[in-house]
Amino acid sequence: MVKRTETLLESALKRIRVIRQGDIVQLVIDGGGALVTTTQDFLQAQKWASTKPATGNLVTDRGRLLEQIGALVSRPGSMVSTRGNAKQVEALAKLMKQGGYDLSEWMLPPELKNPQIPQPEQKPPSAPPPTDAHADR
Repeated sequence: MVKRTETLLESALKRIRVIRQGDIVQLVIDGGGALVTTTQDFLQAQKWASTKPATGNLVTDRGRLLEQIGALVSRPGSMVSTRGNAKQVEALAKLMKQGGYDLSEWMLPPELKNPQIPQPEQKPPSAPPPTDAHADR
């Protein structure tokens, strides 16, 4: 009987709970924190990892899978840090907020954790119109 070789995806997702929520996917890593990415990024990484053989080392396989994910937001203490360019992270934070996530629990720049409501631009008080000094004469 031929033994089937384990794929990188199967090895990497051991002891990881994958929670799909519309446009985002949350990965809860047993003893390694949690992270959120877009469904599209996760599916691309999943497809890539399903064609690669496992190395036999869980940490290495998990790291190789997570390297394939472009933008992600992680919780403090996770095995990976938040990464991606500013637009990607901002879009991901917006999707997380729409999904009901408390952004204060995630490693995000302060301006994304506590967005300030834009204040209407304050105009300086208008100066009184100049008076004609010669008008009294």
